[in-house]
Amino acid sequence: MSNRYRALWISDVHLGSKDSEPQRLADFLDQNRADTVYLVGDIFDMKAMAQGKGSWCHNSSMLMGMLAELSSQTPEVIYVPGNHDAPMRSWAGKRLGNIRVERDCVHESADGRRYWVTHGDQFEHQISINPISYHLGDQSYYLLLRMNRWINYWRGRFDLPWWSLANHVKNRVNAARRMMEKFEDVAIRETARKGVDGVICGHIHRASIREADSGGSNITYANCGDWVDSMTAVVEQQSGKLDLLNWHRSPKISRIMTEAVAA
Repeated sequence: MSNRYRALWISDVHLGSKDSEPQRLADFLDQNRADTVYLVGDIFDMKAMAQGKGSWCHNSSMLMGMLAELSSQTPEVIYVPGNHDAPMRSWAGKRLGNIRVERDCVHESADGRRYWVTHGDQFEHQISINPISYHLGDQSYYLLLRMNRWINYWRGRFDLPWWSLANHVKNRVNAARRMMEKFEDVAIRETARKGVDGVICGHIHRASIREADSGGSNITYANCGDWVDSMTAVVEQQSGKLDLLNWHRSPKISRIMTEAVAA
């Protein structure tokens, strides 16, 4: 029996990169559906594939088939491209089958609140970051992801849930924590300027839902997290309430993947 939500947001899957976890996302989508699904950028890692650093595995193909089925069974699927799948932005305002592509959009919840849906890479451009520190931090993050894969391989062998070494380290390194806090502050400020009630984004791979005051306006900041590290998604309950789902269970082959292999 699948959980059914009014809306579901997923970002930063990075299909085509070595760090993507398509099997976990397929398992999640097999058990969590919604009337409206938002793909909030970096669903594909076109950068990694263009640089010859990608890795397209069998599970990635299976997930693609599942997304195609999802789009045919879901009333509305909206794809908001990010910086790693930026070529898709040229399709804004058009449809890819049953999927509508938009540069950004506004979602109205059941309780009347309006949320700006955007990937969020534009917020980073307003943060002053030393280029050398940025490069070192970026490379360190990908090294931690590589280590994550080995750690969670052995955790999976003992039926232990997913654990993120990268998040553990990021939340304890002052420079990384300050950068993410600045990103959130910029996102909240720009959302208040846009005149909506909240923002739902991705990009920085840190899942979060929180309330903040900006110039007298109460703004909801929600970040979907990712499917290379945190394994999280944002959902809207039928009441309009936003929740953050963590899929930290041991990996399992989803029903659709099992059927595809059997066929």
